[in-house]
Amino acid sequence: ISSRLGGEVVRFWVASVDFREDVVGSEALMQRAGENYKKIRNTFRYILGNLNDFDPANDAVPFGSMQALDQYMLRQTCVFAEDVRKSYDEFAFHRIYHRVNHFCIVDLSAFYFDVLKDRLYISAPKSQARRSAQTAIWRIGEALARLLAPIMSFTCEEIWQYLPQMQSRADSVHLAHFPKDADILGDNAGPSDPKSDEEWVTLRAVRDDVLKALETARNNKLIGTGLEAQVSITASEPVYSLLQRYSDQLRYLFIVSAVTLAQGSGNGTGGLHVEVRKADGLKCERCWNYSTHVGEDKDYPTVCERCSAVLKELESQPTA
Repeated sequence: ISSRLGGEVVRFWVASVDFREDVVGSEALMQRAGENYKKIRNTFRYILGNLNDFDPANDAVPFGSMQALDQYMLRQTCVFAEDVRKSYDEFAFHRIYHRVNHFCIVDLSAFYFDVLKDRLYISAPKSQARRSAQTAIWRIGEALARLLAPIMSFTCEEIWQYLPQMQSRADSVHLAHFPKDADILGDNAGPSDPKSDEEWVTLRAVRDDVLKALETARNNKLIGTGLEAQVSITASEPVYSLLQRYSDQLRYLFIVSAVTLAQGSGNGTGGLHVEVRKADGLKCERCWNYSTHVGEDKDYPTVCERCSAVLKELESQPTA
């Protein structure tokens, strides 16, 4: 089994079982652990693939200047790291296995990385928004490599060598300590922000409702991808006020071309209504969002207003 699946997968399976109870082992169980191992490797691949032009010494954004979503995910990484450190102290490796899977698959791949693609791929390479995202995934990657090193020894060592280098950084991941909050947030991050974390819990719940509505519209052949849609949300207080505060970010959070808000009657979170229809305008050839401004820029007639600004910035930069 080890020769077919690899020693790393076998080690990962060992971490998944509770040694305090009867342990049942089979190739099928190890293959299941191997699938989860691949998902974690894909998490690292996404991180490394978006840090090619990132130098922490010159490009890292201080925590206080980062975008709200990036700050939230770094705080969530702190909570995750604390849970994993506690489980190591208790030798509860099976809890680490399940916590890591949930963090990588649910929090990162299905949510954060999905939302982040637009900013990483479409924004200007040196823009504050993109550097903020790169700073966040760099810190998350560093934390994950350190926390998983005892379980995924060779994988984390290989990843450690490909993560951006820092002068004070250990040569091997096995010489580095488990990350503390200051390692994840930065030295000048300030106190925790439970109110903001609660707001993001609500925003993620609204996102889930929007994704369900988009899936229904897709099944009814109204739209193909989410970017072909514009979403109208009717919400009562306090959700309406929260959505208003984040209104400029909602279309990126939901991965649609436009979002409109309307205030409903009553209070509480139960009065949320989502309506999906075809997006107005034309499809931008660069970002694939639909916009009524495609064609207004004669220099770039096939892209939206956001992409034309990025292209002009790229064109103005001197070539190497």
